Amino acid sequence: MIRVEADTRRVAQAADNLAKQVRYATALALTRTAQDAQAEVRRRLPERFTIRTGWVAKGIRVKPAKKNDLQASVRVLDPFMALQETGGAKRSQTGDALGVPVGARPDPKSVTRPGKFPGALLKKPNHFIAPLHDDPSTHAVWRRSGRKGRKLKMMYRFVDRVEIKPRFGFMDTVKGVVESRFQKNFNEAITEAMASAH
Repeated sequence: MIRVEADTRRVAQAADNLAKQVRYATALALTRTAQDAQAEVRRRLPERFTIRTGWVAKGIRVKPAKKNDLQASVRVLDPFMALQETGGAKRSQTGDALGVPVGARPDPKSVTRPGKFPGALLKKPNHFIAPLHDDPSTHAVWRRSGRKGRKLKMMYRFVDRVEIKPRFGFMDTVKGVVESRFQKNFNEAITEAMASAH
């Protein structure tokens, strides 16, 4: 007869330690996967938008997972990016018309500084509001220049709304990274966790 005895206290302790290592590895894998998704969303920004500053990229943040809270998240701090994800009509928050930069922005990548906003321009000489010649219902900010002020340049065009097409692809990008990276990240994390447990 073979008799086997187990030290139940040590078995329970080992099981508890294993569970802790698994939770640690899961939290680590979730966090690393969220960081991978953050990096990929940031990497794709120039493919989808004209990037003028690093502001939007900095606003893509990760909330790491913890052993007692096994969920990590990637979020975007800037509320205006929601329309870039879903699409829809952008309207003025004050109820006024939206000023769409035309001549106020020398090239597409130029940053429009407050000194070039419609209100600031209208305080300067030779700037005024007038309707478009071919569309009297639409007004614009104009700058008069040249000999005897005969040369006009449209700085802004006022519109009731701007239709935004969905082009951010945030959800699809994050989902794709999770599907392709989580298992690899978990395998690496559990290996690290078990090695450190010895």
